[in-house]
Amino acid sequence: MASTSRAARSQNASLSQATQPIREVDDKVRAILNYILDHTAQKIPIKDKDLVPSAGDRNELKKRLPLVTELLAKRFGILLTPLDAASKTLICIAEEPVASIHELTPAQRPQFTLLCIVLLYIFLRGNRIEDSKLYAVLEMLNIQADEEHGYFGANVRKQIDETFVKQQYLKRERSQLSAYDDAKTFFLWGPRAKAEFTYEQIVQFGSKLLNQHPKIFEPHLIMAQEGANAEQ
Repeated sequence: MASTSRAARSQNASLSQATQPIREVDDKVRAILNYILDHTAQKIPIKDKDLVPSAGDRNELKKRLPLVTELLAKRFGILLTPLDAASKTLICIAEEPVASIHELTPAQRPQFTLLCIVLLYIFLRGNRIEDSKLYAVLEMLNIQADEEHGYFGANVRKQIDETFVKQQYLKRERSQLSAYDDAKTFFLWGPRAKAEFTYEQIVQFGSKLLNQHPKIFEPHLIMAQEGANAEQ
């Protein structure tokens, strides 16, 4: 009986040690950090399986992720955040997101401006806009989705449909009312957009873009905030 009890205590101690978080930087922590930093600029979500080779196995990764998360925040101002509660996918978000377009390089500004325009019109349509209607709005602004633009460059549609969706700035949903209706695609704010932008920032951007007083957007702001509170 005593022998069995000692064996059980030994097994429990081994399990506890196996899951105990690592608090010192070792080669595996450095390898995980390097992988994340190498992929941060692309803003593409990172799956935990992508980090396993750097850690050795999932258990070693689990022990090191708390320290990696802490180091990213303290040393680089990067917040490593789960995409959602059930997902094993992570996104890197700047602790202090871009406050002004002047903080960006000339090469980054066109994409950032296009993103703000897209987020603005999704916001104005109750945070859900049909893709065809979004592209119609852009056309009214002389932004042809399938033609090269003097400022935004080529492949505006690809930037929206692929790049912004992959980066989690946009969430894409398909909806079909019945088997007799054509399926429609809608764009919503993605988790990265919600983390890096506030509705107030988009209102300020919209007031400048449309040359309108910010108060004109108050009904949209109230509706957006109520929707955000309902999600929590």
